[in-house]
Amino acid sequence: MMAESTPVGDELDGGTYPLTDAGQRLEWADGDGESFDALSKWFNETRAYALLVQREGNRWEARWHSFIEPEVEAEKLTELARLLGSFLDHSRAALNYSVYQLALYAISQDPSLGDRINPESIEFPIFDDPKRFRQKNKVRKLPQQHREAIESVQPYDGRNPGLWVLHELAREYRHRVVHPAAILPGEGVTHVLVNGQLVLTPDLEVIPHERLKHDDVLMRFSLPAVEPEADVKPQYAIAVSIDHPLTRGLIGTSVLNQIRKDTEAALAVVVALFAGG
Repeated sequence: MMAESTPVGDELDGGTYPLTDAGQRLEWADGDGESFDALSKWFNETRAYALLVQREGNRWEARWHSFIEPEVEAEKLTELARLLGSFLDHSRAALNYSVYQLALYAISQDPSLGDRINPESIEFPIFDDPKRFRQKNKVRKLPQQHREAIESVQPYDGRNPGLWVLHELAREYRHRVVHPAAILPGEGVTHVLVNGQLVLTPDLEVIPHERLKHDDVLMRFSLPAVEPEADVKPQYAIAVSIDHPLTRGLIGTSVLNQIRKDTEAALAVVVALFAGG
């Protein structure tokens, strides 16, 4: 699932700068991400859900059917939520560790900075607005080169979207007990197959749902000339998702992959600063 780790412990100028902790946090996040991915696949592998069709004349209806016991479903979704929370915590900590060590490094290079930089109060800033970054970031006392490098990876204008998702999910998960994992309608084309062939259904009605519950009606459509024994299979996109406005309907594993990718890009910028990049 996850990309290779950024080499956060490389030797620079004959010494190893202590970004080992950030790398360790990334490894732990990767483990949580892999477990999240495996558990997400479990729902499909066990055929926990299906669409059942009912026919009345030429009119058809597709309903969401759950074959999984409610208590088992709740247990699995709670475990997904736990894995998500751990993934977010480790990913956010990796970024914070990196700028803490960057502050120590800056002071080691210029001891006069110790009069104005408190490494304990620094955290990696994530803002989606340049003005707010400049007003509220906690790295403003670092050297200008460091500030500019960190700003270069901020999620402005759609860049590095995983960082903003990480910021928002970690912030909400940290301050309240939430159960964000859910089986939700996914993003994709909804259509009908008859005997394996796509059939156009101009009157196809897709009933909106925020969450899917047993026996929910999802689709209604007409098939005027279909034999009684025809194999009618409505296609409806679902996702083992994260129930948040930024991620609702997206595949949860894809969201975690984006967070991991953009976190690594941000860490690479910090690593380059240790090398004088």
